[in-house]
Amino acid sequence: MTPRAHDGTGRGPRPKRSLGQNFLHDQRVLESIAVLARPNPGSGLLEVGPGTGNLTRHLLAQGVPAVLIERDARMVAHLAATLRTDNTGWTLVEGDASALDLGAIAAEHGLGDRPVAVGNLPYYAAMPILFRLLEARPPFARLVLMVQLEVARRLTAEPSTPDYGLPTVVLAWLAYARIALKVGPGAFTPVPKVWSAVLVVEPLATPRFQAGPPARFRRLLEAGFGQRRKTLANALSHGAAVDPAELRAVLASLGLRPDIRAEALSLEQWCAVARALTPSDLPSS
Repeated sequence: MTPRAHDGTGRGPRPKRSLGQNFLHDQRVLESIAVLARPNPGSGLLEVGPGTGNLTRHLLAQGVPAVLIERDARMVAHLAATLRTDNTGWTLVEGDASALDLGAIAAEHGLGDRPVAVGNLPYYAAMPILFRLLEARPPFARLVLMVQLEVARRLTAEPSTPDYGLPTVVLAWLAYARIALKVGPGAFTPVPKVWSAVLVVEPLATPRFQAGPPARFRRLLEAGFGQRRKTLANALSHGAAVDPAELRAVLASLGLRPDIRAEALSLEQWCAVARALTPSDLPSS
């Protein structure tokens, strides 16, 4: 039986603009997301921002344990009432997903080895929630997340393109990511002004390349991408106290131009630069 849909306009609480709520109601998109989010045998699902439960019903139809994270008390009450007869293998947690230990919650509620996280994320909180999920321990096997198309393009961009930046490099360092589906505004209530995309992210057990201490690598990236108009040598000398002469020598040893800019380096090249720089060149705190 096809799960019942709620459009948020009369059969559930109305969406709150302050929380960035846009309820997905397109059945084909909902079904596609549920297929992408199907977990391995013995594992469950964690859904972020279930709202009125449109996607939730498709997920619960798979018959696996699920934890629902919802910050809107109105939606919590609505879900508790309307899901009661649909399925008993779910747990509802009220809270802000961007501030919770999502890996610990998944483990506490028995979602098994490497569960799947899924959600239609509010645009304003997509990045914090994505990286909260990405860094969760125990790790998730897969993240299936609806985000703004512009954000998805930024996260999957190629070097030397306008969308390529710090989030792109960090995500590529920690996971494989791809755009699985583009979704038009008409699939949502209320109708947003932009297109969305379903992003599929597969976290890696260890970073793809060695780059030294993660916090120090991120500070290096922040300095490099924080001043995109500058050459990498100038940006890092001002933002990360890196000696320009040493950096130029490192770039030369890697076959890179001395005037190269941050957005021209691939992930592998960024990691090679981080490994080659003297540790004292990068502040530890």
